[in-house]
Amino acid sequence: MMNKKIYIFFIFFFMTICMLFSVGMFFIEQPKPRANEILSPKPLLTFPDGSINTHYLEDVTNYVGDHSAFRADLITLRHKILATVFKTSASEDVILGKEGWLFYQDTKNDYVGKNVLLDSEIQTIVHNIKMMQNYVEEQGAQFLFFIAPNKNSLYGQYMPELEILSKESNAKKLMAAMQKEEIHFIDFYDIFQSEEEILYHRLDSHWNNKGAALARDVILQTLEISDELQWYLSPYHTEKNHKGDLYEMLYPTGKELDDNVIFETPFRFVPDREIHGPDDIQIDTTREQKEHSLLMFRDSFGNALYPFLADSFGHSRFSRKMPYPLTMMQEVNADIVIVEIVERNIPNLAKNEFIFEL
Repeated sequence: MMNKKIYIFFIFFFMTICMLFSVGMFFIEQPKPRANEILSPKPLLTFPDGSINTHYLEDVTNYVGDHSAFRADLITLRHKILATVFKTSASEDVILGKEGWLFYQDTKNDYVGKNVLLDSEIQTIVHNIKMMQNYVEEQGAQFLFFIAPNKNSLYGQYMPELEILSKESNAKKLMAAMQKEEIHFIDFYDIFQSEEEILYHRLDSHWNNKGAALARDVILQTLEISDELQWYLSPYHTEKNHKGDLYEMLYPTGKELDDNVIFETPFRFVPDREIHGPDDIQIDTTREQKEHSLLMFRDSFGNALYPFLADSFGHSRFSRKMPYPLTMMQEVNADIVIVEIVERNIPNLAKNEFIFEL
């Protein structure tokens, strides 16, 4: 009799737990995607064209798995246990570094020198960039290209111990080849490494506001545009209010925040249309009493950088479109075109052709 009661108890306990996670998702706030995560959409029994979704049950399973109640809390708990006890990252996207530093897994190959591009592939990229520079200069504008360094390329002392397979890197090979072809570019590796101050976030894959400010100052100096304001040397204070993208991937409900640099000088540019967030595909801005019109193609490293540049040009357009639509030059009457790409995405430049005016 006692065994039967225990048996019934465990059945009800198991059913209650299942109901808590499945039915509970209809009564609590749905989880938001963390960092680059893409959650499964609500399953459709039929598609808009009237056809039946033959994968409906599979879609239901995926949806419930991604939206079950307390999912994010359980993921965070599991990852914290593995990181604290076993010093292991449970996320395939995040590398646990030393002293609490986090690194993006996609930068590991660059760091250890694995899968470095062939010389022929580098030449393809250089050819594409050279064509882009030629097109821009034919329109009477200035062209500038730069690579945003991976965090571990600058702060490798905080990476875990890994075997370095080669000291070659895509960035070094590309910059050497661009120099031979007289392409206008900035070497931010030497510039950032010459600074004693750490200019990247500890829990994020990107540079902080101080790093973005330095990048802005160097860009204007390279373009020979004078500005009395040097953002990098401007007064600032720090606030612990930045939610790092890597930390969010690893601990979706974690509460730890990164230090953030807040400059005392306010930005004075105005958006030409509503800016929903720094990840917007296109951002257009105006700054009165400033000269030049900027067209910049950028990735996520432009999130922190674009306000500093928007404040430095009369008109600016920041685009995340790929391939790069160079015909935007005519739309914004650009006399300066900048291309920024993060180190880990250099191979993409060998795959995408540029859009030219027909």
